[in-house]
Amino acid sequence: VKIWAPLIVLDSLAKKIDLSELLGDYGDYLLSMVYAHCLEPKSVNRMEDWFVRTDLHNILQIREVSEEKLYNALDSIDEKNLGVIQKKIFRQVTEVYKLQPKGYFFDVTNVYFYGTECPIAKKGHNKEGSYHPQVQIGLAVTKQEGIPIFHKTFEGNVFDARTLQDFLVEFHDLNVQDVTIIWDRGVTSDENIIDAKKAGFEVICGLAIKHDVQKKVDKILDKKDQFMQLANRIRLKNTVLYCTQQKYRYGGTMGQLILCFNEEKARINKEKRIDQINKAKALLKKRKPISEGIEKFFHDDFTVNEKAIREAQKYDGCSVIFSTKKLLIEDIVKPYFEKDKVEKAFRSMKSILGLKPIKHWLEERVKSHIFICYLSYLLMSLLETKIKKIDISAIMALDKLSTAYKVSLKNKKNKTAFEKVVTLSKEQERIIKAVDKQILKLNVETKN
Repeated sequence: VKIWAPLIVLDSLAKKIDLSELLGDYGDYLLSMVYAHCLEPKSVNRMEDWFVRTDLHNILQIREVSEEKLYNALDSIDEKNLGVIQKKIFRQVTEVYKLQPKGYFFDVTNVYFYGTECPIAKKGHNKEGSYHPQVQIGLAVTKQEGIPIFHKTFEGNVFDARTLQDFLVEFHDLNVQDVTIIWDRGVTSDENIIDAKKAGFEVICGLAIKHDVQKKVDKILDKKDQFMQLANRIRLKNTVLYCTQQKYRYGGTMGQLILCFNEEKARINKEKRIDQINKAKALLKKRKPISEGIEKFFHDDFTVNEKAIREAQKYDGCSVIFSTKKLLIEDIVKPYFEKDKVEKAFRSMKSILGLKPIKHWLEERVKSHIFICYLSYLLMSLLETKIKKIDISAIMALDKLSTAYKVSLKNKKNKTAFEKVVTLSKEQERIIKAVDKQILKLNVETKN
């Protein structure tokens, strides 16, 4: 019994953009790893066992995979040709899928390491607040479709003008314009915004509520009743915000400051804090230690500090965004809070595609491994585009196809052998036809 249906779907998407040819001499071996990442992430030294359980020897026309061949395939992707290959792939995707993207998102994420031997694994700050060896991955995707354009891997302590300039060069080579970088408040600094502007990017970013920003927010919240009006209401996918906008200079950059208030989040934060304080009160009575950060809500005699609670509640549900470009408030708020195109790609690359954490130590192997995950996300995003009309996610589609096997039968007496695809369910047929109606004709009818 061989894994079959999800593989022919992924292979159809890859063939449509000539992915194997674009990847070079080891294209089929690289694709075997890409498909494995999409379906069942494996380390390279377990790929041989996984390959035997699949129909890839027929689909990719390679008899077997070995650890040596797979490492040779990874080593065929080096720093010099990686950028060129990605550009060729995106041009091919743009042509085949007739993309006319009007905007692009770019973000940076970190990936942790086991061990400390890799030269590019450096300790650096991250959104989780930890300080582990890591690499930084910059990723650009199309605004509407979320299809990856290219990525680049940097040392773990890098997020500076060099990162931004590198990506600007890539965008220029692809004739990409109207690029907006979106990042959270943990990355925001006057220097980073200035560097981004110098590099030719617009920026939408979060701001911490402190110093001058806090003064601005306080003035707005003093007139909260005027602020919470229907005209300021913005509906997002999963929640509602009330937003107001004004001109603001952040450091050396003039732009727009937007205060957003989420009533639901404010309520949740308030109740969560009260629960934590009540839990801490019970612990203090027993002379036990309480969670870090909760101490400020108590006086020295362990009575509750009501003033500190009111101060903390003041900014519950509040978020501040800064945009370097003057846009309609919805065109700033929605991309920031719904920037799931890039974040979804990172989540897929880190979890579903087995990117996090990385065990390889050689620098080039690390970059090749990340590239395999990047290609996996590319195919997943193309699959998402194809099946969007039948209202199912790429992950769910591959899961539903996982039971559509190819069975090899052999008669020991007369030595005859043949292959048979199990009968597909209507839903499986619907998914495959949504990707390409020719798949079933080529892969099922000829086998029966």
